[in-house]
Amino acid sequence: MSTETDFSEKLRTLTRVYPIPTLSAELRTHARDFKVNEILPFTPSGCGEHLFLQIEKINANTEWVAKRLQRVFGLSSREIGYAGKKDRHSIARQWFSLHLPGKEVELDTADLNITEPQEFKILKAIRHNKKLKTGSVKENQFEIVLRNITGKIDSQNIEKISKQGVPNYFGYQRFGFDANNLLLADDYLSQKIKIKNRNQRGMIISSARSLLFNLLLSKRIENGTWTQVIDGDCLMLDGSQSYFVAKTSSDEEQSRVESGDVHISGLLPGRQASDTQFKAKQIEDDILVQYPDWLASFHRLNLTTGRRPLRCIPRNLSIEQKQNQAVIKFSLNKGCYATSVIRELVQVTDLSLKIGTESQKQ
Repeated sequence: MSTETDFSEKLRTLTRVYPIPTLSAELRTHARDFKVNEILPFTPSGCGEHLFLQIEKINANTEWVAKRLQRVFGLSSREIGYAGKKDRHSIARQWFSLHLPGKEVELDTADLNITEPQEFKILKAIRHNKKLKTGSVKENQFEIVLRNITGKIDSQNIEKISKQGVPNYFGYQRFGFDANNLLLADDYLSQKIKIKNRNQRGMIISSARSLLFNLLLSKRIENGTWTQVIDGDCLMLDGSQSYFVAKTSSDEEQSRVESGDVHISGLLPGRQASDTQFKAKQIEDDILVQYPDWLASFHRLNLTTGRRPLRCIPRNLSIEQKQNQAVIKFSLNKGCYATSVIRELVQVTDLSLKIGTESQKQ
């Protein structure tokens, strides 16, 4: 049986590509220090049964906003759509869709005047002919303030990261405080406990699959193949979920990886067998064999097998530092964690974790 210490240690010791930063800093001293702007891959058409709202939320999680909209407009959960979840401790701009066929909606109703500590406001409203589906994100734009930095961030590191990218680890937020989500996942997937709450169940299952991905990525970095194509790799097109199998490594495929056109991908295990072959599959299997109960439950729960790039390359990365404070700006493909970029530049203390711990105690 795994313990909190076991899981925390696995997360703490994930292999690094770049040297451990010598600088330290504080992250999310205030919600305004972490800004994210969600960009859709399409422009709403202006007509249709679905009302798209661009909402700016502060100190509120995505599900809370969705439930608020559901209650105000008298909709079911199926009639509300959003592309992805955004950090609670932030200023986040993201889109929601409401199925409101033929209904004229008054948007400045008092019911939507949400104030602190949870706050949101509507920035744009436009009609569209389809519901907003999970994953319908082109990119996320970040503006992050780091405070009380103990030195100067190295500009050479910024250049390397902009060119080579960073390991596409799932961030620590995925695993809960002190890896608590993984403890619950281990008990649930080993069928020691039952969890009735659907959202909680989904969260902890995702954390388990995320850990397996992180361990695989860590192993590929350790053996020097996280950006080196090996026989049987699944290569994923940049910004897409489409991939193909490289049965044998070639200079052409390696060149495409180096250009950022494709990325080597890692497994998110489910009911279907992995498409990797040969050497790539053996590395996956060496990780997965350690978690037989988890794999059996993924199959029993009928989870769809997925893949995720091993690398993310931040676009338009810039840093403006004045004394002990820095503003970092960049864009990432959907699903990539901003904290995985920050991790390579500076060792941060995320003050939002303390807030989360105190709220759990109340």
